[in-house]
Amino acid sequence: MKIEKGIISSTQLMLLIIGLIESETLTSAFISGVTKQSTWIVLIIGFAIILVLLYGYISLSDKFPKKNLIEINDLVYGRYFGKVVSILYVFYFWFIVSTNFRLIADFFSTYLFTEIDNKVFIIVMAALVMYTVKRGLEVIVRSGSIIIILAIIINIIVIILVIKDIDLSNLLPIFKINLKQLVQGVNLMISIPFGEIIVFLMIFPYVNTRSQVKKSAFSGLIIGSIIFLIVILRNIAVLGNLYTVQVLPIYQVAKLINIGQVITRMEILIAVIYLFNVFLKLCIFLYAAVLSMAQLLNLKSYKPLVIPMGIINIVLAIIMFSSDTDEVYQAINIYSVYAILYVIILPVISIVIASIKKKN
Repeated sequence: MKIEKGIISSTQLMLLIIGLIESETLTSAFISGVTKQSTWIVLIIGFAIILVLLYGYISLSDKFPKKNLIEINDLVYGRYFGKVVSILYVFYFWFIVSTNFRLIADFFSTYLFTEIDNKVFIIVMAALVMYTVKRGLEVIVRSGSIIIILAIIINIIVIILVIKDIDLSNLLPIFKINLKQLVQGVNLMISIPFGEIIVFLMIFPYVNTRSQVKKSAFSGLIIGSIIFLIVILRNIAVLGNLYTVQVLPIYQVAKLINIGQVITRMEILIAVIYLFNVFLKLCIFLYAAVLSMAQLLNLKSYKPLVIPMGIINIVLAIIMFSSDTDEVYQAINIYSVYAILYVIILPVISIVIASIKKKN
């Protein structure tokens, strides 16, 4: 039974993927805490790996045209074990929604509105996300397209305004990173910014031109990764040694902008764009979670699940971390390992089983 009736274009798919990667530019702080000034090297390695993984995701989708991830799991693993695998993915999508509610709320309550409790931000953001998801995939995509284009423009403006502060010697020495840091950094890069594109297996079937999915997905990944790389290189070149100690390098770079006392407080604009980007990411993942759950429950629509699942996300976002330090620790040491199951292990197993079944 086809629950989602919306259709998106291949260009909109490309923009969604760019937007998802753009939403991670602030959370790269998790990675830079490990890899320091070699973060850009780790990004390039992670990009090379995710190119292969994306090819695998698209190949899996091509084996089952017009089927999303939940439907594919049933066909690959069978009716019962397929449900188990799908439930795991529901919790994966759900977990990402909760953590990002908390992340964006902590950011605003710590850096911009220190007098307001983070619970307020979580509730307000959740209400907006639930409203948008209830409107459907096409509304999410239309909203996202505007956000993504604005974010690209703002990033270009920031780069122009900080050119005078860029010192390329801050990128030296190259490869100042040991093997343990390299492996941990690549693991983080795959699991947090890049690996989350697995969520598009829930969206590929709704692209109006199936033949353009591969081109659009790779274009989105490449463009998004180039933007990500430029942002990281800019942050390192501007901040130098301070890059390794700043909690939010992209925010700190924007604070340095001061053009004749006229163009200042650009960090507020960066914060707003970041808010919009994370909003788009939250919409995509909540949509994937409720659509997945609706299919598992054989419902005719996912919309009745949006509010109850959203409310549970609010509660989880409030209670899941005891402090900012706990949040960073879990992202680096727990989530980065936990996510590998969903972005590498299960997809690879699915591709192998699907290929064997197709041959037989």
